[in-house]
Amino acid sequence: MASQDQTHPGFFRSVGRLLSAARTVTANVLFVLIIVVILMLLFSGEERIQVPDGGALVLHLDAPIMEEVPRPDPLEILLAGGREATRPIELRDLLRVLETASNDDRVGALVLDLDRFPGAAPATLRTLGHAIEDFKASGKPVVVVADGLSQSQYVLASFADQLYLNPMGQVLLTGLALQPTFFASALDKLKVNVNVIRAGEYKSAVEPFIRDDMSAEAREDLQRLVDDLWGNLRDQVASNRSMAPDTLDGLIEAQPERLRAMRGDLARLALESGLVDELLSRDAGRDRLMQMVGRDDDNETFRQIGHRNYLRALGPAQHARDSGRGRIAVIVAEGAIMGGEQARGTGVGEATVRLIREARNDANVRAIVLRVNSPGGTPFASEMIRRELELAQVSGKPVVVSMGALAASGGYWVSATADRIYADADTITGSIGVFAVLPTFEETLGAVGVFSDGVGTHALSGAGNPMQPLNPALRDILEQRVVDVNRQFVELVARGRDLPLDSVEAIAAGRMWSGQAASELGLVDELGGLDAAVAAAASLAGVERWRMDYLEEPPSSRDLILERMLGSVVGRMMGQTLASSHAERLLRFGRLADEQLLAVERLLEGNGLQAVCTHCSVSTR
Repeated sequence: MASQDQTHPGFFRSVGRLLSAARTVTANVLFVLIIVVILMLLFSGEERIQVPDGGALVLHLDAPIMEEVPRPDPLEILLAGGREATRPIELRDLLRVLETASNDDRVGALVLDLDRFPGAAPATLRTLGHAIEDFKASGKPVVVVADGLSQSQYVLASFADQLYLNPMGQVLLTGLALQPTFFASALDKLKVNVNVIRAGEYKSAVEPFIRDDMSAEAREDLQRLVDDLWGNLRDQVASNRSMAPDTLDGLIEAQPERLRAMRGDLARLALESGLVDELLSRDAGRDRLMQMVGRDDDNETFRQIGHRNYLRALGPAQHARDSGRGRIAVIVAEGAIMGGEQARGTGVGEATVRLIREARNDANVRAIVLRVNSPGGTPFASEMIRRELELAQVSGKPVVVSMGALAASGGYWVSATADRIYADADTITGSIGVFAVLPTFEETLGAVGVFSDGVGTHALSGAGNPMQPLNPALRDILEQRVVDVNRQFVELVARGRDLPLDSVEAIAAGRMWSGQAASELGLVDELGGLDAAVAAAASLAGVERWRMDYLEEPPSSRDLILERMLGSVVGRMMGQTLASSHAERLLRFGRLADEQLLAVERLLEGNGLQAVCTHCSVSTR
């Protein structure tokens, strides 16, 4: 019996050791497999992409166009089922594709796929339109076959040589609108006290908090802006379609009456108005394209390559590395300007300061071009960027600013003292002014029985408590601060643009200007795109042979691994399982909520002190 009692513990210990060893081996095997998968994803070569000889390049404009795209979000990639179309498109990629394809003998035509194009700012449409015109100069046709066209889609479609519309489709032109949302009454009902301090009678960014409609000053300012932008847009479309600008205005105004005469047939109205060349069904349009560039028998469509695959086939942008070329560093400032670290493509912060400093300290960099697409942000963060640019100038490196669709308020602050400023005629800029917004919730919370009380040592003690009314001493300080920062802003502009102080004060006060108007006022030196700005920077640096290099912080290892893993077959299978209409709705809602939270965060940063343009989003739809 004693021997049997001693046997059982030894037996169980052996089994335990065996299970432990098996568990260890299994864990190690799984760990090795994970490492192998990661290494395969990181270092495996991508499938070779063939560009069909004589086929069409299809520009799939199915996502927002940005100057700089945010890093991939793992959840978005997963919910998208591996589809790239949900990610924004980088403008520089489209321009590179069009420029390369115009000289590529394998590309026989350009097809613009606009059915899912969500629209873009007027300046972005103009930039892309000019690139399409440059492609047309190669002698290759540009074709649009559309089911229907919104106004923003039509602006790009008007650059095509051949514009075909589905007989069941429509072209609906409406002109431009700028329609802010006002919620003063809602805040009153919620008993939120919004304390607003501003410098400049035209600084309309604060009006949604204190009014339910536009002030006369804001209406005057915004009407002038949309009239300028519409004039440029209308003239471009009219020129593209060989019609008088007044004809386009008349068509918009007379649409209801003319449509009634055609018994509601919008496609026929577009055809007879000269907006499109022919009405073709999808299959007829496909046949027309097959006649033009040949047939892809495997897919029963015309021979084609999408712009994303074409970009992959091109590989990373290559630049000559010989010592005889000067390097012009391009740094993109995309999004709201805020303190601290901001994600790529969503905000401008410390990373931008680091990149400018890196360019300043790099002996191979001869000049810096800052590409600005920003509504502004906090004065402090804006000044940190401007000061770093000024240090580069002091070191002997020219600084040129290239404005994108938007460079207003803090976006103009960072630009003010550059050696040269370039903008598109449709850039929205100016909005030189400062404001502060500080909400307090004492009445909101009091309505449900929540109160705040206490003691302090001085008049300012506890002054930032949002559960109490704004401290009078703090308000006095903020009013003085807003006036002082606004004075600094105006003086910076006067010094940087070599303008009399009273002239700047007359065009500041929060007024917004189109790039065309800004150039006439001296706020912008030249009208032109990024290429013109880079050429100017090279000229200022005395460089005859140069190359343009985008300077940006590299993605983290985590970003690289997640992107490759989620873009793999396994990731796509998981994504296709999760992706649904509900998931897509959730994703869109999440993006919207994130944008709203970011806007609130921006307003409350820096004690509420802001140099931002909140009314700079002009609808072209």
